[in-house]
Amino acid sequence: MSRDKAKRGVLSLLALLCVVVGWVYWSEKSGLLPSLGEVAAATPDFFSDPDVYAGVWATLHRVVISVLIALALGLLAAVLSKRGGLAGKVVDVYVSLAVAVPSTVAALIALFIFKRSEIGVYVVVTLVIWPFMVMTLRGGLQMMDRKLDDMASVYRMSRSRRLTRVVVPQIVPYLFAAARSENAHAWRVVVLAEVFAINSGMGAMFTRAYDRFLLEEVVLWIITFMVILLVIEYAILRPLEGYFMRWRFSDVP
Repeated sequence: MSRDKAKRGVLSLLALLCVVVGWVYWSEKSGLLPSLGEVAAATPDFFSDPDVYAGVWATLHRVVISVLIALALGLLAAVLSKRGGLAGKVVDVYVSLAVAVPSTVAALIALFIFKRSEIGVYVVVTLVIWPFMVMTLRGGLQMMDRKLDDMASVYRMSRSRRLTRVVVPQIVPYLFAAARSENAHAWRVVVLAEVFAINSGMGAMFTRAYDRFLLEEVVLWIITFMVILLVIEYAILRPLEGYFMRWRFSDVP
């Protein structure tokens, strides 16, 4: 293990320890926050409830679909923006407007327009995370090496081969950067939309527990949310990024 990784591990443990200490202190002083023992006692019943897994799966499904839609639309918009012209200017205007809309306002707008429809959740999440993906992917397209494109022209590569051998390898890092940066954002917006718009998913179940003053369950939902984000980031997205980017270091001894 390198010194940098060891340092990051120690800092992560210290941060977790600070959270635990703050939790213990606040639960004892205020009486408003459940203690560690109370949350631990409620954990078996919480994770033995099938509704918990149904809620997690519903939210996960909405996040994955929304992120994939936003990535596809974001890549298309980034290409149009880079090319310029009327279409590029229109995209730039929409991106500027969408960035300025708070997530809460977008969720309320979806509620008013789509009522309690499932479609409203996908629309609001896509609209909220889409502009940030456009900016990341547009930066990736602007950073593409023109010399590689010239080389492909000299060797008379076909369009498909140029796409798979020249364009895609250069844009993949930015696709992962966009997905990673907006993953947590998408989860927050989906949960928020579930609180306002529909009666299923983690957001709805969190609200139900809060309304019934089931504070241990509220804390467990927060912990579950954080664990899911960490698992997706460190067990799925980063390993996948390392796999697809392994060619960068294939010639390093």
